[in-house]
Amino acid sequence: MRTTKAVSISLPPAELKLAERLAKQTNRSLSGIFREGLKRLQNERRTLGRLADEYTPAQRRAIDADIAASMEDFKHGRSHGPFDTAEDASRYIERVAKRRAAVKKRAAPRKVSRPVR
Repeated sequence: MRTTKAVSISLPPAELKLAERLAKQTNRSLSGIFREGLKRLQNERRTLGRLADEYTPAQRRAIDADIAASMEDFKHGRSHGPFDTAEDASRYIERVAKRRAAVKKRAAPRKVSRPVR
């Protein structure tokens, strides 16, 4: 008795070429490529499902908004690094914090005591 079932799928030519190339590169059949893709998608959904349960919809919206703002910053070149090690990143952050603190000290308005009339 057969343990598999033959199915027919439709793919755009470019996706079929990609699947055939992947099959050849990984020494698998087309069926093996699609089985692997199905397994990965199932695992991804299982993992994302667990993560999605950890946040409320409002929290997810806030996280998505923060990610979008970060992506905009990155697109406009507002980023730092890359750093070779975590220590390099930490030293950089400390230098930036010291510079900002020094600027704040200089920019702070000075209280001038005026004689009382």
